[in-house]
Amino acid sequence: MNVMGLLLSMLFLMGMRTAQIPIPSIKQDIDSKEATIGDRLHFKVDVYTEENEEVILPENYPTLGRFVVKNRNVKTVTKSSRTSLALKGRRASSATPIRKLYKRTTLEYELVSYDVGKDTLPAISIVVKKEGGSEELKTIPLTVEIKSVAPELTGKEDIKGIKPQCGIKVPYWYYLVGFLSILVIAGTILLLLRKRRRGLIEEGIERMPPWENAFSELDKLAGIKTATAEEIKFFYTKLSFIMREYLEALYLFPALENTTIELMNALKRRKEFKPYLVETGGFLNKSDLVKFAKYIPTQVDSEKEIAVIRHLVDKTKKEGEELND
Repeated sequence: MNVMGLLLSMLFLMGMRTAQIPIPSIKQDIDSKEATIGDRLHFKVDVYTEENEEVILPENYPTLGRFVVKNRNVKTVTKSSRTSLALKGRRASSATPIRKLYKRTTLEYELVSYDVGKDTLPAISIVVKKEGGSEELKTIPLTVEIKSVAPELTGKEDIKGIKPQCGIKVPYWYYLVGFLSILVIAGTILLLLRKRRRGLIEEGIERMPPWENAFSELDKLAGIKTATAEEIKFFYTKLSFIMREYLEALYLFPALENTTIELMNALKRRKEFKPYLVETGGFLNKSDLVKFAKYIPTQVDSEKEIAVIRHLVDKTKKEGEELND
């Protein structure tokens, strides 16, 4: 065989090889079809086109099937070759060598799966725009087996069942001690509250009895003028406060916070106060009209009103004196 024949044979074989990989074409590769859950997989797609053809890649979604996309990278390289690529639809000539510029677009994915089992990497669609139209290329779906990091169980439970509840036996005298402790604490609190409300002793100084305090306040009120509407309202407000404060200290119920109806209902339950219910109720109702209904009496006898409260205090202080004794 002469030299020319040898060259023609080589060119023929090179042309045949070129025709095996057409343009455009696609090639895919994955580093492994088995991985442990959480491991990174590298999936690569190479798209071969002519230099002037446009490659439209899929959008960058956060997932690819059931795989999470951790990283996505795109590279484009232009090369010259006579042997590895050929124009699709054209036959290679054994007489004329093919030297053509081609473009390789590489799409690289870094993937991870958090599900154990077999996951399928779906086909990826890539469009190549060229003169006269476009062509769609697709990768082949790949099945990847994701293994667990936990050891395989051999018929044994990895978590034991929950044991049934067990009762706690408590001796009956525990309950008796607890009940008696509650009674002692409650009795102590009530005793302290009673002493505080009666105000027998505070910081080592004996308090003034409530009737003496009421007499003192009534004496101060005797000099108040009741000429104007404001003076009349102040007079009845102050006088009502003195009486309520006295009743609260004497009978140990919240007379200052009670409404007139609540206060009268509480006083009705005390037999010793029955003779004074009418005049007490009349005074409280008149005070409420002045304080809240803007009622202004045509004439106010302040001395007479003070005398009513003084008489009430004087007649009811006996019970307080007996309690103090």
